[in-house]
Amino acid sequence: MQLILDIGQLMMENGASSKRVVRDMLRAAAYLGIYWENVQIHITYSTIMINVDDGVTSETMFRKCYKHGVNMMTTLLANQLSWDALTSNESYLIYRNQMMTIQQMARKRLYPQWLTLLCIGMASSAFCLLFGGHWYEALYTFIAAVVGAYVKTLCERFGVNIYIGIAASAFFATATAYLTLYIPGPPCSWLPVVACALTLIPGVPLINCVDDFLSNYLNSGMTRFTQTILVMTAMTFGLSAVAVMTSVPNFTGVRIAPESLYIAQALMAAAGFCVMFNIPKRYIPLACLGAIITVDMRNILMVDFGTGMATASFIGAATLSLFLLIVARNLHAPVFVLTTPAIIPLIPGVLLYRFLFAVIRIHTLTTDEFMLAMQNGVEAALVILGIALGATLPDVIAHQFIDRSKRERLRKILEERDGQEAVIEDAANLDHASERR
Repeated sequence: MQLILDIGQLMMENGASSKRVVRDMLRAAAYLGIYWENVQIHITYSTIMINVDDGVTSETMFRKCYKHGVNMMTTLLANQLSWDALTSNESYLIYRNQMMTIQQMARKRLYPQWLTLLCIGMASSAFCLLFGGHWYEALYTFIAAVVGAYVKTLCERFGVNIYIGIAASAFFATATAYLTLYIPGPPCSWLPVVACALTLIPGVPLINCVDDFLSNYLNSGMTRFTQTILVMTAMTFGLSAVAVMTSVPNFTGVRIAPESLYIAQALMAAAGFCVMFNIPKRYIPLACLGAIITVDMRNILMVDFGTGMATASFIGAATLSLFLLIVARNLHAPVFVLTTPAIIPLIPGVLLYRFLFAVIRIHTLTTDEFMLAMQNGVEAALVILGIALGATLPDVIAHQFIDRSKRERLRKILEERDGQEAVIEDAANLDHASERR
């Protein structure tokens, strides 16, 4: 049971949805000879509880999940380990040692810190270009985002409260972007101020939140939603502090709708998020291709056909999910590792900014401004729902058929293993009987 909780904690703390956590825990239980009908798992995002009742004895254990982040390499290895243990029928000690190795690897990253900081800046500058900014505005955004990311890293190093660290990061990123307005040169818009802190938005928890709700893990989904609101509120406080000291607008007048198709910008954003999420190098090209598909599909629908942002985001995410569902099975690549960095650029961070910024300044709003703020909040919620539905719905529908074949394969594996164990036991009994004779 401790080993089953180990794999559940590892998946939960590194960005897996509750559905994937439970699936891998059940695989580990099957490997250890515990029948699924004897296992009950309860997940609340910060706590995982497991009960095993075989009709004779009943045991219950729980595990706290304290540190949450996004490390796709760790979730990928844990996912592979749970399946490989079943197919190869390795010994318990080998499985335990492999689990300890993954736990140690979870504390490290594939990419150095300086490269991660540069990729955060690159992803933020890609947002600026996606909004129609010029190259020099993207450069200012890059500088401001790197400053904000470095401040967040320092806060984590010194053990500062996570929400204070996010507020400080948003403050310094926005302040740096504001100062670039005074650099001599071509006239600069407010886009660097808008885009410099968008990588702080918890896109993965947002998507997992909707996925948990769709999979009926309501407690976990509600907790993820609450954490997302707290992170966004901390970001807004950091931005508001800059707005109080300067003349930063509330973003209601800054245009963020795409004006044309973008390929290089989508590649920059996806590559930046791949490094941020610690995705193995061999999966980065396919994730970048997925970003081009989903971003350009959304932009085509919005620019050429006048489709709403929520509908266009849903279709773009669904198209990507269907494409990767087909390609990933042929390339033996996990869908969730490829989908996440490709759809994160669709998250409507600016709309969330506008809504929370208006909530903080609600005492100064007119009726029209208040209605506009509500419109931004509702539109942001619909876009997030559309992205999550588009990313998960094809996967959910397909897995109704895929899971049948996997369960059948798993049943055959367990039957073969039980048969081998029965043969070994019969042979041992014969040896023991011959020794007695």
